[in-house]
Amino acid sequence: MNPTALTILIAYSAVTILALAAVLWIWKSTHSFDRDRKDEVDTHKLVEGEKGWFIFAVITLGILALATLAFIPYGDNAAAKGQQQVSVEGQQFAWVMNPGTIEAGTPVRFKVTAKDVNHGFGVYNDDNVMLFQIQAVPDSVSHIVYTFKVPGRYQVVCMEFCGVNHHNMIGQFQVEAAK
Repeated sequence: MNPTALTILIAYSAVTILALAAVLWIWKSTHSFDRDRKDEVDTHKLVEGEKGWFIFAVITLGILALATLAFIPYGDNAAAKGQQQVSVEGQQFAWVMNPGTIEAGTPVRFKVTAKDVNHGFGVYNDDNVMLFQIQAVPDSVSHIVYTFKVPGRYQVVCMEFCGVNHHNMIGQFQVEAAK
């Protein structure tokens, strides 16, 4: 398991345990275990308690949202020195990539667009495992940065139905060992 996946697993496990503990604590605080009690209901106190729980829930969810923002894999997509640049254009029913050879170990910025209709630029390794996918849209350039660690042949497949010959829209490129 890669370090990012492990970090996400640990973070979400901790969040799940905290949420379960909060639910159990709320359940315990709202259930009476004394069967013979005959208290009168203080509705004002209940209303104030509900406001408190609502504020607690909003703050807790806000903290969880902020705590997990760091795990979102997007955002580190700004152009950086030393990146390899590959321009990709999808057209019915082919991929045009320049250059067709990439060096392993150096980040690659794919600039993806389409000539005609929407396409999905999906990259697979030799084991048919999808590494990433990004939309190719006419009159728009999408960017994605990926670092190939293993030299070899990589396959590009169109991930969005683009016409009758969509199933044949397959391309490839080569990743060579670092020099």
